[in-house]
Amino acid sequence: MDIIIVSPSLDTTQNVSGISSVTQFIIDKNPSQNYIHFEQGKKDNERGGVRRILPIITKFREWKNLLSTYPDAIIHYNFPLSKVSIIRDVPFIKYAQLKKRKIVIHLHGGVYLTSEKTPTYLNAMLKTVFGKTTPIVALSQLEKNAIESRYDVKDVSVLPNCVDVKEQLPIKAANDKPLTFGYIGRITKEKGIAYLLEACKTLKGEGVEFNLILAGKEDCPNEFIPRFKESLGDLFIYEGVVSGNKKEEFLNKLDVFILPSFFEGLPMSLLECMACGIVPLTTNVGSIADVVDNGKNGIFIKVKDSETIHNAICQLNNDREMLGKMSEAAHKTILSKFSPQEYIKELNSIYNRL
Repeated sequence: MDIIIVSPSLDTTQNVSGISSVTQFIIDKNPSQNYIHFEQGKKDNERGGVRRILPIITKFREWKNLLSTYPDAIIHYNFPLSKVSIIRDVPFIKYAQLKKRKIVIHLHGGVYLTSEKTPTYLNAMLKTVFGKTTPIVALSQLEKNAIESRYDVKDVSVLPNCVDVKEQLPIKAANDKPLTFGYIGRITKEKGIAYLLEACKTLKGEGVEFNLILAGKEDCPNEFIPRFKESLGDLFIYEGVVSGNKKEEFLNKLDVFILPSFFEGLPMSLLECMACGIVPLTTNVGSIADVVDNGKNGIFIKVKDSETIHNAICQLNNDREMLGKMSEAAHKTILSKFSPQEYIKELNSIYNRL
């Protein structure tokens, strides 16, 4: 069947996005469906704010034309519950609903999915699209419970993000080498990058040997990278945006993945790293607790707290046996719980119900 799938750009040279990674995964793993990609969201080199108004108006015209071109296509709308996305995407979703199109809304975290308070105007906008009969896809039971209780929706399926995973755990560096840890994704304040920097500065001051590698795109150019270079010197490497073989090479260098985010859904970067046996140090936000078992296949750190990052790194650095056990457990978690075949089977059942 024809399926219009909505996400940011799938070109990794222009956009770093977990939603894009999920979308590309779905398209690659589900060849039985004919996907038509509709690009929604700014590229990394584009500015936001009021400058986006005209491009969004243009996009809305393209949206109307695309729906007319494919009158019988199902719409798979990837939707993060952030302020920008709600304001931008609700009119697109509502237009499709008014045209009585078959649509599934695929939620991808966002601060207003599980936050205690949502601004009144954003809450009102969400109520207009979360109808009782519109199928919703959530990343976890936690998200399902939140959306059902807040908006009285009746058709919510739980479908955690998924990645490919090799049966054999990749070979890691020798235990006597300095620990290599890193981060891959958007380099922004909301990802807790400033707290990672403070933890690393403390480690350096204590004479701890380590290597820190960051990969991804800064939302605000030169907001963080120069500070890491100045503070850490040769202990720090910035890889820029990585994809394909370069991404695989990047992951093979890491022993530990650090994700100090303020909020998340179920990050693809987390799943990809754990699939490679990289031990996650992450905040317990969004649906992450569905994957990370604290003390067994990863370690939880506090939100907006550099001390717990520092302490967790020291713990793993000093106990390489623990690091090895957590690495194996992280790999086994993804291998046992996340099957691409089962993911696509469940997704197609949702399409078929429509």
